[in-house]
Amino acid sequence: MKFLHSITFRVTLWYLAILGVMMVLLGIGVYVTLSNRLYHHLDVSLKERAEHLSEFRDVLSIIAGGMFEDQAGEYITFYYYEGNRLKHIAPKDNVFPMTREVIDRVLSGETLFENVDIPQKGLFRVLISSFTPDNPVVRPDQFRRERQQPNYERRRDGGFKSPPRRDDRPNRPPPPDYKERYDPRMKVTSAALVIARPTKDIESVLRQLFHILVIAIPLTLLLAGGGGIFLAHRALTPVKRISDTARQIEESDLSRRIDVRTKDELGFLAETLNQMIERLENAFKRQKEFTSDASHELRGPLAVIQAEASLSLRKAREPQEYKKTLKVISGEAERMAFLTNQLLELARMDADKEPDVSESINLKEFLQNICSDITILCQEKNLELQTHLLSQVQIKGDRKSLQRMFFNILNNAIKYTKEGGTIRLALEEKDHMAEVSISDTGIGIQKESLPYIFERFYRVDKARSRSEGGSGLGLSICKQIIDVHKGRIDVNSQMGKGSTFTIKLPIITN
Repeated sequence: MKFLHSITFRVTLWYLAILGVMMVLLGIGVYVTLSNRLYHHLDVSLKERAEHLSEFRDVLSIIAGGMFEDQAGEYITFYYYEGNRLKHIAPKDNVFPMTREVIDRVLSGETLFENVDIPQKGLFRVLISSFTPDNPVVRPDQFRRERQQPNYERRRDGGFKSPPRRDDRPNRPPPPDYKERYDPRMKVTSAALVIARPTKDIESVLRQLFHILVIAIPLTLLLAGGGGIFLAHRALTPVKRISDTARQIEESDLSRRIDVRTKDELGFLAETLNQMIERLENAFKRQKEFTSDASHELRGPLAVIQAEASLSLRKAREPQEYKKTLKVISGEAERMAFLTNQLLELARMDADKEPDVSESINLKEFLQNICSDITILCQEKNLELQTHLLSQVQIKGDRKSLQRMFFNILNNAIKYTKEGGTIRLALEEKDHMAEVSISDTGIGIQKESLPYIFERFYRVDKARSRSEGGSGLGLSICKQIIDVHKGRIDVNSQMGKGSTFTIKLPIITN
């Protein structure tokens, strides 16, 4: 019962249905074509026979005189009117019966082909056409059948007698009703020629073909059904492996992969599903890491707040001590608020709530406005800010998101550059892209850490970053904003010499 609901059975059933219809149509086509061809050849043969009879001189007199030799199984009959009476002339008086209506149609100029079924004789193909004899006078006595004589007779002495002269050969006497049937003075000016031949050979061939088709079609469908089930089962086996593997994959274990390595559509499907499972595994892994890191980041400030509050509540303290405790609690609360805002921003981006990036922005003017705000922070740390904004380019984007991204990178450059250092901001156009580079002379980033700096909660120096208020989410947010704007970001850094962040954004082309 399970097999009846399987794809293999349904595919095989449709395959057999289509194949069966095609074979039946093909068999009908072969049968009809062969039948038409055989009957066409028979009709051509009947026409040729009629033309031959029309060229036969005094054919009516020859038939009436009994001299005409017809072909085996063939019926030839001439119908004519004598007054209002319909008469006929046929060899050996083998008359093929026809109706008066048909004879009248033929005598009016038509040529007909008909299939006539004669009881106890079978089916005949009949040609009925008009016939005009070359000699309207029918004289059967001119063509009486002569008695055949031997050419020579052996004599008693061993010799041979000479054959008698032709004039001395006796003629066979006519039949008793000869004069009653044929008037020597009768004339036939127009007649209907009827030529009939049996179709038993054609019917036998068609019957054999029908039997062959009746046996061959079911047998072919049976063999095709078995082959179809085998091929469908073999072709759909990878689908079963795919479904079995999919049932074994769970949220807690996404490491399994579909083992289908064929170079067809199912192999491509398996490869696509494996890629999807890999992406899901990475997504679940990032989600777990994100949850773990977020919990770890929030646990620190909460522990500090709890410890400071517990310590202050153990006994009465001086106002300065309470003030110090509240200051620590306020600082940790600010860190938690900052971290929470960044987590909410990442959550909105992950939920596809992307900003509108359709606004046209003059990037040079946009960076000049950012530099006016960054200059104050540089002055506080005695840093030199150099700008080289050479190109006037237009991009499409979201001002708030881009401002947050550039401010975050510039703020990191200020944070990790010692006093007296230099920060450089440059803008130029390369390969139809707006290229913004932000360089500093800060402490730099370790080479082995460069591939991971855009991951969430990743810190090059966790202790130092936490003491300076970092959450490990800034560069991750920057990377996501750049991805939304169809751009890219690269970083080069050397320890003790500084870092360079290069941002490339597509420009608006006219």
